Amino acid sequence: MKIVVNDANILIDFCKLDLLEAFFLLPYDFHVVDAVWDELNSQQQEQLQPHIQSERLVVIRDAVEITEVIQIRRQRNQLSIPDCTALLYAKQQKTILLTSDKNLRSTANQHGIEVHGHLWVFDNLVDSGILIKKTAATKLYELSTKVNPKLGLPTSEFEARIKDWGR
Repeated sequence: MKIVVNDANILIDFCKLDLLEAFFLLPYDFHVVDAVWDELNSQQQEQLQPHIQSERLVVIRDAVEITEVIQIRRQRNQLSIPDCTALLYAKQQKTILLTSDKNLRSTANQHGIEVHGHLWVFDNLVDSGILIKKTAATKLYELSTKVNPKLGLPTSEFEARIKDWGR
């Protein structure tokens, strides 16, 4: 299976949406680097424990060399150390980086890393039949209005999904 490297914002938001069970049914091997894991609060880490125990989520320790992280951080100081670590691990593994952070997405694109965000996850959940369209629309609306209103999803893509999925 294809590896997906998670940024904290995806994991945090799917915890808050109570969609972790659905998220981890997707056909990917989910990884999170230890620096990103440490950004999660204890309640979020506790919510994710069953998925670690079932090996649906793997916490990667010492994923990359700190010197590489510092080098990227110097080039893009708006990125955090955890962001740089996730970026470099995704690049090293030649896999997908999952984030909706605009700066991290932009940097990933510059480095030739396949990057996706919240909308891609929702599309996968619907396309695979894990979520019915109405539930996906309701949860996507909840994400953008209550859970993370500053997320900044592309308006036209967000509205198209809400309309198509029939909130």
